[in-house]
Amino acid sequence: MAGSTVLAGAVLASGAGALACNQESPATPSELSAYHPLADGAWWDYQHDDWKERVTMTATAVDGSAAFLMTDSPNPKDDLRSDSVVVERDGRVLRVTKQEYLVAADGEPTLDSSVEYGVGFTRFDENWALKPVGFRETPEYQRIETPPGEAPRPPEARRHTFEIVSLSAEVPTAAGTFDCIQIQRTKDWEAEEDGVDLSDAQTKMFWFARGVGKVRELNLDTGKAELLTDYFIP
Repeated sequence: MAGSTVLAGAVLASGAGALACNQESPATPSELSAYHPLADGAWWDYQHDDWKERVTMTATAVDGSAAFLMTDSPNPKDDLRSDSVVVERDGRVLRVTKQEYLVAADGEPTLDSSVEYGVGFTRFDENWALKPVGFRETPEYQRIETPPGEAPRPPEARRHTFEIVSLSAEVPTAAGTFDCIQIQRTKDWEAEEDGVDLSDAQTKMFWFARGVGKVRELNLDTGKAELLTDYFIP
């Protein structure tokens, strides 16, 4: 299985080489494998309640700086898939844009919505590994949606509260059992149209493992879950 062979070569949070096995002093979090690896050609397979998803990562650039395009496979319920551009800033992995596409039976995609997130929508912060259980923070951003063929809608101030639930939660999966940091994300805003991004507005729990990425996700509002089944990180 691909996932069983990649841990030793996982992308490091600092972007440096792999941590040497004979290192005498304890490793700092910046020297360890990242909880949210960013690597060209990486992919993850997830089992949802009633469908399977593949997420792929491709290197790109935003304003001349390194970035990554994360693309997921279409949800068979609505035939929608998304392309999200993510960047890393001081250990924080941020989604800066997201486009959703309606995929036809022949595979042809049609743009359904386009969103920008200002300073960025937090996906993960490697610095959370230094914080105690119970630590909370509420980063802010602006959400600007542009419907296809229309002018951008007015910016909406948004924020989520992230709370560390556990620094060492064991999660068994088909790809192996992983020691994870567990994070709860809660909506912390009032908006006129919460339904336009309902998934972002719902309370979710996430489990991330070093050198692997997201291992499990649970929507606490709907009970829907996704679990890692296989992965590859170059």
